[in-house]
Amino acid sequence: MSNHWLMAIGINQYQYLQPLGYAQADAQALWNFLVSKAGFMPDRCLLLTDTSPFVEGQSTYPTGENIKLWMDWLCREALQPGDLVWLFFSGYGVKSDGQDYLMPIDGNSADMAGTGIAMRSLYESLKTSKATMQLVLLDMNRERENQAGTQVGSQTVELARELEIPTILSCQPNQLSHEASDLQHGLFTAALLEGLRTEEADMSLATLKRYLSERLPELCELHWRPRQEPVVVVHPPGKSHQVILPDLGIPVTSGYHVGSAERKTLAEVAVGSATVTPTLVVTQQHTQTVGSGSSVQNPFDGNLDDIQPRSNWQEEPAVTPTETTNGHSASSTNIIHTEEEDDDGAFWQQMLLWGGGLLLLVLLLMSIFGRPWRQQTAGRQPSPALSNAGSSKSGSLAAKPKTQEQLNKERLDKAQILLQNNQVSQYSQAIALAGQIKSGQPLYDQAQDSIERWSQIILDTAQGRANQGNFSGALAAANLVPKDPQPIYAQAQKSIKQWNAVAKKQQANKTLLQTAKGLIKPEQASSYNKAIDIARKIPAGQPLYAEAQKSIAQWSQTILQLAQKRASEGNFIVAIDTASLVPKNTPAYPKSRLAIAQWKRQQKK
Repeated sequence: MSNHWLMAIGINQYQYLQPLGYAQADAQALWNFLVSKAGFMPDRCLLLTDTSPFVEGQSTYPTGENIKLWMDWLCREALQPGDLVWLFFSGYGVKSDGQDYLMPIDGNSADMAGTGIAMRSLYESLKTSKATMQLVLLDMNRERENQAGTQVGSQTVELARELEIPTILSCQPNQLSHEASDLQHGLFTAALLEGLRTEEADMSLATLKRYLSERLPELCELHWRPRQEPVVVVHPPGKSHQVILPDLGIPVTSGYHVGSAERKTLAEVAVGSATVTPTLVVTQQHTQTVGSGSSVQNPFDGNLDDIQPRSNWQEEPAVTPTETTNGHSASSTNIIHTEEEDDDGAFWQQMLLWGGGLLLLVLLLMSIFGRPWRQQTAGRQPSPALSNAGSSKSGSLAAKPKTQEQLNKERLDKAQILLQNNQVSQYSQAIALAGQIKSGQPLYDQAQDSIERWSQIILDTAQGRANQGNFSGALAAANLVPKDPQPIYAQAQKSIKQWNAVAKKQQANKTLLQTAKGLIKPEQASSYNKAIDIARKIPAGQPLYAEAQKSIAQWSQTILQLAQKRASEGNFIVAIDTASLVPKNTPAYPKSRLAIAQWKRQQKK
């Protein structure tokens, strides 16, 4: 349908944050489904991921600048009256000074307001667009180290209500979004794809909300993740009945209540080729892979000659909430409730009335016909034989030893409890517990799957620390990766060797910088000159090079300022000597040469 638009953003390899595993696949899969199955026109569906291609000469690499440019174009120029637009984001969400932000690929926690995408600006852009309806879907991961207790998403809920933009968040503000390697997706996106595919015909916000509210917690339990519940904000409630997918005349795959076995199949279908993260394929016809054996036109039908591929995990157990958010009581199951009213309220009121009447009738019949039975059985005691048999049976059950399956299940349960603090050392302990389950024993395959997943998480955590320049922390984590599974261990050993070399250079350069800083004496220009000579020994491309260059720029500027101070006092000879200490190839050097020439002229007068 021509008036349905999509902007899907998915980010894996953050520049300053730990990488995610399947955010890019989330955005790609939703794009694939809406274009190939739901009737969205491919030239009205924009994809921004780590590896998405240029469109009309414009990069779709999801930096903050690019996301803002595309949003501005979409809301100001593209959307028209009668249009429905979907905004989907899978990546990090953060909170700073009470404001929610989506983090682009170059987002930095040290400067959230400067590098993040403010949720208010996104919502206001959507609201001021000409679109008749907007839908925002947010699979927001939380950055654990900086977001503890910040209730990420609470401001987003307020904005959704205030501006009346239907919004679905992947979890409550006190919970975390989780990924699953089995699904190759975030759990929220996996449930979303299932729900859309299951309810293709006449899909409304109400039906999607009901499906997600039931299915998402099920997936968490199935994949051994802490509970995660969606937040659905629809205000005013009447919007919950609006159909959000084009009417293509596609029959509904099944009703709302889907059995567990069927749902598992639907999940596998929804994620397509789940073992491989979807990638873009460029041909002469400019087509894009959409699952096995099918392709559709690339987003916006742009110029795909220039594709820029770019170079996982963050999860915690849900914390029992104790706060109140936006007037809604916080609880372990619901912190924020949807504005949507129960569509079946009138029906259930009728059922309660009929049920109450039926219950009174049953009680009346029991009071009439039950007296003779009570008289016959009154005062009877259980047969001693039966009592003894029951006691004997109970005692026999109590004394029965645990089976191997029960023992192994206890090991896996204990291992899962260890993961709740989200520490790599505890992942190592959990792996040791699961490793006690031997080949041929019950739950062995499940234990091995868990060991592989937890080992990958440890390695991904190590990689994230290395990306942030914390090589000592990266080495500490990587050394906890067990020898089995072998491929992950081999990658860990390769990384350890590489990081060891970088860590040594980092330590040597750190010593050089400390030595340089130790030479500095305030008001003594020559000390700054000597410090610059030491800092320049750190080569380009090595750790701390950027910090060294920043210090050199500051110190050269300080020398010039000292010279200018002495010139202002009329001591031009000392000023000239001081300015001569500004080294070449520093930011202050050109200014120092101009100042020296000027002071020499003044000296002659």
